[in-house]
Amino acid sequence: MTKEQIIADLDYVSSIAKDGANSPLLGGRIGLMWGILLTLVFFGQWAILSKTFDVSPNNIGFLWIAFAVIGGAGSAIMGRKIDSKPGANSVANRVETYVWIMFAGYMATLFVGVILNMFIQNGGPQSFDYLVIAGFAGQGLAYGVVAKLTGLRWIHFASFMSFSSSALCFSLLGTINIYVVASIAAFITVVIPSLISLKKETQNG
Repeated sequence: MTKEQIIADLDYVSSIAKDGANSPLLGGRIGLMWGILLTLVFFGQWAILSKTFDVSPNNIGFLWIAFAVIGGAGSAIMGRKIDSKPGANSVANRVETYVWIMFAGYMATLFVGVILNMFIQNGGPQSFDYLVIAGFAGQGLAYGVVAKLTGLRWIHFASFMSFSSSALCFSLLGTINIYVVASIAAFITVVIPSLISLKKETQNG
């Protein structure tokens, strides 16, 4: 690689960071919705498994079906509105959009793997605990990429907290308490960053 190519690459990365710093992220509403849903579903799963709620554990699947249906419909509706907003096609917002789309694909792949494991290897329901751990780790990666490529440094905190949440949940693998911790972690790592994103969008609006 020549000196000119290196300088050109550095200039390109710098332009991306400047664009990210000047363009507020528009996905705060969608993130807030998913964060609230995730917080409630994790708490609901813990409450059912711990018998805090007098509900059969067989109904936990309905919680996650509702989570997927409501979240998917909400994302589709809000996504159309966001696409029409000024700045929707900025580098910052394109990076955020595609990173989280890939994250969704990553989680869907793991979910299918867990289901197949239960049918082929007779794996137990505790296999779903790994989805919690992998989810927070993947979330940390997604936040980190967005923070790095957009130059929005405050997102690094969300990345750090997501990785920390993954480690903490791993320490609780196989216990019911992994879900109450996941509920709190979802609030900290998804709801709070989404509220910050919404505030910054309003300030720059």
